[in-house]
Amino acid sequence: TLGVAGGAEVTMLPSFRLGRGHRVVLRRWLSSPSSSPRGTPVGWRTLGVVGAVGSGLAVYYAFEKERRQTQATTGTTSIGKPDLGGQWTLVEAGSGRPVTDASFRGRYTLLYFGFARCPDICPAELVKVGKVLNLLRGDVDVVPLFVSLDPRRDSLDQLRHYAKDFDPRIKFLVGTPEQVRLAAKRYRVYTSVADEDKKEDDYLIDHSIVLYLTGPDGQFLDFFTQSLSAADVAKRVVDNDKRFRTSNNNNTPNNNNKL
Repeated sequence: TLGVAGGAEVTMLPSFRLGRGHRVVLRRWLSSPSSSPRGTPVGWRTLGVVGAVGSGLAVYYAFEKERRQTQATTGTTSIGKPDLGGQWTLVEAGSGRPVTDASFRGRYTLLYFGFARCPDICPAELVKVGKVLNLLRGDVDVVPLFVSLDPRRDSLDQLRHYAKDFDPRIKFLVGTPEQVRLAAKRYRVYTSVADEDKKEDDYLIDHSIVLYLTGPDGQFLDFFTQSLSAADVAKRVVDNDKRFRTSNNNNTPNNNNKL
């Protein structure tokens, strides 16, 4: 699905969804007179059993989570093309000039939505984008765009400073809150800030972890989730380029709008 949340990993106590049979057995064990005699302290044996049960459930939970995530990323079949993309207007940090989706006509664009203070996921994805560009070796003309979801803190100066850590071919974009909201909406990007954090300056943003590929005609072509490697993404970009050329009578994309 496209609503894959990112931004920061928060460690929480695991919650478990037990089957009906497990709930009944656990409830009977907890309510059994022998499990905790009334008026006597809980013994070490009881604590050991509780710890063992908890550890077993934690292992089961981790196994189930990994299994379902694997199913989600490997067993999903897409039918048709999602209705993503559209018009947007933002400002490119490097030049300070306004740009629109039309500014990149004639080139493929690889969009990623994130924020400069993202502690780990955004940097990892941007590094992966640099690897994708190196694997393509210029055979496919792709311009990568990082769209900030944090206009409150990601000023043009902040993004210019942030850009120094990544491949210089990546362009960093931001705009007014309304412009950013509209651009994210065009691609159905999930983004959220906890209510209790909105009044603070040191907040994190949960957001989708997805790369979006648009064609030289500006139309959405494909998307790539966090689970895909740089090699996987590069291969699918090449495959999309071949299909695009075939459907457009093998015409080479026009690069007159190169920025």
